[in-house]
Amino acid sequence: MRGALGKWFALAALAAASLGASAQTVGLSQDTHAYAFSSPESVASQPGVVASHDVHIEGANWLRLQFDGVKLPNGAKLRITSLQDGAQQHLSAKTIAEWQNTSAYFNGSAVRVELLASKAGRAGQFGIVKVLAGKPQVEPESQCGTTDDRVASNVSDRARLIDVGCTVNLMTKGCFITAGHCMASPSLVDVVEFNVPKSNPDRSLNHPPPKDQYVPTATRKFSNGGVGNDWGVFTVAPNSETGLTPLQAQGSTLRRSKVLPVVGGEVRIHGYGVDSGVDNQTQQFSFGPIATVNTGSTSMSYKADTEGGNSGSAVLSGGRVVAIHTHGGCTQSGGANQGTLYTNTGFKKAFKEICSVAK
Repeated sequence: MRGALGKWFALAALAAASLGASAQTVGLSQDTHAYAFSSPESVASQPGVVASHDVHIEGANWLRLQFDGVKLPNGAKLRITSLQDGAQQHLSAKTIAEWQNTSAYFNGSAVRVELLASKAGRAGQFGIVKVLAGKPQVEPESQCGTTDDRVASNVSDRARLIDVGCTVNLMTKGCFITAGHCMASPSLVDVVEFNVPKSNPDRSLNHPPPKDQYVPTATRKFSNGGVGNDWGVFTVAPNSETGLTPLQAQGSTLRRSKVLPVVGGEVRIHGYGVDSGVDNQTQQFSFGPIATVNTGSTSMSYKADTEGGNSGSAVLSGGRVVAIHTHGGCTQSGGANQGTLYTNTGFKKAFKEICSVAK
């Protein structure tokens, strides 16, 4: 098992072990490039493009930009376009603030940034100060038992959280649940990605278009207290392209259980764990028996395959969420993976508080 908690533009290790288990995050493999571009303050003679700049990082699998000095008058927008697949993101003064002066993830080694004026007159300006450039993932693998039993899946209420490398789950009220250690660094500017495409053969990631990427808000609560007390609840802003919330866009959600799971019962887990080739950090499904249920420590263990990147996966029994997967404990010769039961008092309180304001 492996784990690496990604910080924005700087990967940093975060140990989150309990009872011999390891937290199952997997940070992005990426390089950080300082960048120095600033457009002049533009005045438009008519609506349209008033400034343009191409960013190219040779050999990058994907790019993400950090902006600075952005001034967007009412109606003005930044348009970012992948020169590989044409995917676009449009950022207004409101949405670039929600994205904390960052862009979505774009496939390929080059993007075009354009300043769009909606009318004649002052059109603003923008600067780019840093660029994240993706490269092949290099994490090793492991699983429960001698074979990896995960299979590809595409349920619409699970998503990938990057660059920390976790799984998040869309609940009926429009909020998300995940592992607390996935939210433990206040410097993260993570992105929730739905409809994740296959990765490249070298394991480097591909990203869905910006219409399927969402940025978390400051409305969140979490606990990073180890096995049995590791949970997180948060909301995201509406999508910058569609204006839709995930609840509106995805059409499927999860519900918490009202019944305790039982030893010997089956759990089902979907998540974005690491793998070889094109399956790396794409959605996969596994199932297995429940090994233990401990109501005192609000923890449970199970023998269903998970990998780094599965942290935060909803653990389902009887079709409802009974736990949040947080820690790996399986080996090829035994052990079990572990999570936090839905009965955790802090989690239940936070869920009620955060999810009541979600949309």
